[in-house]
Amino acid sequence: MTLDTALPHVGEALATIAGAGRYSVRSFPAGVPQRAARDEHESEWVQVARDAQLRDEILPTLSVRRGQRGVAYMVFGRFEGPLAIVRLEAADGVFRPAQLARTRRFLSEHGASFTHRVIDDISPALRRVPPVTFVVDETLRTILSEDVGGEEAPLHALYRPRDGVVSPLLADPLAEMIDDLARGRDASLTRALPLAMLRVARMVGSSAPYYLVTVEPARRRATMVRAMSDYGLSRRETQVLGEVLRGASSSEIGETLSIASSTATFHLKRLLRKTNSRNRTELAARVLAYEEAGA
Repeated sequence: MTLDTALPHVGEALATIAGAGRYSVRSFPAGVPQRAARDEHESEWVQVARDAQLRDEILPTLSVRRGQRGVAYMVFGRFEGPLAIVRLEAADGVFRPAQLARTRRFLSEHGASFTHRVIDDISPALRRVPPVTFVVDETLRTILSEDVGGEEAPLHALYRPRDGVVSPLLADPLAEMIDDLARGRDASLTRALPLAMLRVARMVGSSAPYYLVTVEPARRRATMVRAMSDYGLSRRETQVLGEVLRGASSSEIGETLSIASSTATFHLKRLLRKTNSRNRTELAARVLAYEEAGA
């Protein structure tokens, strides 16, 4: 799916939620344009993006410009790109407070999914974190688990079995899925977790019932915007957080964001302090709204 084909779906959904008369969309694959607008019509879109950037808005954001009560703008993506704007026009010339409140509530709940539809489906391939895979028996005892060398990605640290015991975060859903497989005819089941997809498949050819478990990090980080709001993260801190969740080291973060590794470490320390986390793994757990009891 390209940016031009993804955006109309986003625009149509938002127009329906807001009760708008019509909508239009504009994309900036390279982010907020630094060049002068070519014409007056384009200038409107560029100014909306620049105003949101100057206010250090957390994306996605809804904006109603002064003197334009009948027009609302939704800005998605990253200021550095890709960036997308949806322009809604009120059916009767003005958006009522209830309409804007409904739209803001929808953005709060689902805006992250739209944002990552814009970013993930259009931008160059992001660094992939390999899935966590292991085998358990019907009692959730780990039979086989991969040996991870080097520094773990935070998501691996959350989901990988340790000392033959599955992660507490997976115990309940795994038990339910294995019970469902034992009772039904399905060969495999899939369940969505925060930032990951959990898949369990019944293995054949063994004398005892064994199950292959795969935890694959999801591409669309639907909790990121909420984390930005809950912890008061700046735009740069959120960028660093995204790289941390993909398992990047400080030097890799610096290279990706074009900052010094020492600066990346500085932002990481601020993230740990703002989220009251002791390390990267705990940071990932809090962002995922998963905190071990007693931690």
